[in-house]
Amino acid sequence: MRVIDRTILSIAPIRTSLLGVCGFLTVLFTLVEPEASQGLGLAARLGFWVLHIGIALGAILLVSVVIRHCHLSRWPLWILVLVTGVLGAVISAPLYLAIEVLLPELIPIDTPDSFWDRYAMQGPWQAVVSEFFQVLPLVLVGWVTVNLPLMLNKPTLLEPPLPPEPPTSEQTEQDAMQARRDAFFASLPEVVGQDLIAISSDLHYLNVYTTLGKAMILGSLKYYAEAFAEEGLQIHRSHWIAKAHVERLCLSGKDAFCLMSTGLRVPVSRSNRKLAKTYFGSLATPKKAPAIKIAS
Repeated sequence: MRVIDRTILSIAPIRTSLLGVCGFLTVLFTLVEPEASQGLGLAARLGFWVLHIGIALGAILLVSVVIRHCHLSRWPLWILVLVTGVLGAVISAPLYLAIEVLLPELIPIDTPDSFWDRYAMQGPWQAVVSEFFQVLPLVLVGWVTVNLPLMLNKPTLLEPPLPPEPPTSEQTEQDAMQARRDAFFASLPEVVGQDLIAISSDLHYLNVYTTLGKAMILGSLKYYAEAFAEEGLQIHRSHWIAKAHVERLCLSGKDAFCLMSTGLRVPVSRSNRKLAKTYFGSLATPKKAPAIKIAS
């Protein structure tokens, strides 16, 4: 199976990549001791960066969850990354100021000597603006690093056409759904084909599994699950499967998954078990567990 996952180092999904980058930056800044944490001991410095980078991580994840419901396939990737990073910094800035008030022992004592330090002393809103511009580079660097493989890796054999314009009121719903399917396939690298196995969401990205491989694209699972409603079924808030490639539904205690024709195991949520049984039946004891599994 050819794999084109476009994730960091081609081995980890976006969420795992984000955690990895944040962990690396935490260790790096703790050891390098940049100006923001100068004067702190090792333990306090580590706590300082764990807290600050953790807040940035949480803010980016929150923004990603919110904007994943937009029609992201129409957005240029660099704009999406930039908007997500900026909004993450907007959320992070007031939280960083709250830390300075609640945990002053984690903030090194320093004489205001820069423009932003002096500007922050003029009032609360100025302090938030100052904090935003100081944390923005850190948030953007981390977020761009996570998305860099996807931004650089373009394995398509031919340049795909632009997504179609939104359907007009004169178009039927069937035409609208066909337009979504066309846009979806236009986003896929040609080398993975169009014989879908499963689609899984990963923040504002989609991991698309076909009989020839795997690729990652921008998009909302709900948006495309509606378009492929006849060909498949959404069995989990994060997973859609193609009916034609389901070999069996396996139920064992709390575990439930669909075994696909390629050996892929796709989790079934508790709320969708009844629906899955209606389509695929069930077996109480699954066969020997296949090697490939999609995390819930």
